[in-house]
Amino acid sequence: MQRASLMGLKIVLVLVGLYSLYISLDFGIGGFETLGWQGAPPHVADPNNLRFGVQDSHFRFLAGVFGTLGVCILLAVRDLAKYRLLLQTIFTAFIVGGLLRFSANNFAVLLRSEVLIALIAEIGLMLGLHWWLQQALKAAPLTQQSGQGVSHRE
Repeated sequence: MQRASLMGLKIVLVLVGLYSLYISLDFGIGGFETLGWQGAPPHVADPNNLRFGVQDSHFRFLAGVFGTLGVCILLAVRDLAKYRLLLQTIFTAFIVGGLLRFSANNFAVLLRSEVLIALIAEIGLMLGLHWWLQQALKAAPLTQQSGQGVSHRE
């Protein structure tokens, strides 16, 4: 059961990391208008407007940061014990980002399915991953946690 839990966690982390990369590329390359990988891209504003260009640039930067978090998750899957603090920091960053959505004080937007699903993932899933990581590493033997096998000297 312990091994299944650890493997299940790794599978979920790989999926989260890949999805983060997917979203990052859609927003990072496509900007506000996106590449349309998550549905038809909306026409947000006049791309010739300087203010739009500045915000679009910031948006692309943040998409790159988001993608980097996805890459870090994918790399951390190789050795959960070694990268535990990194994973916990990433999970916390997602939670804080989700909570900051509430600062807009626009519940009509927050309760729309596109945003509500993201909020559930950003807060609920990340809290669950915090707990799951802690439980999986607590239950795993030390040799499995670090990814090191036991070596025998002759």
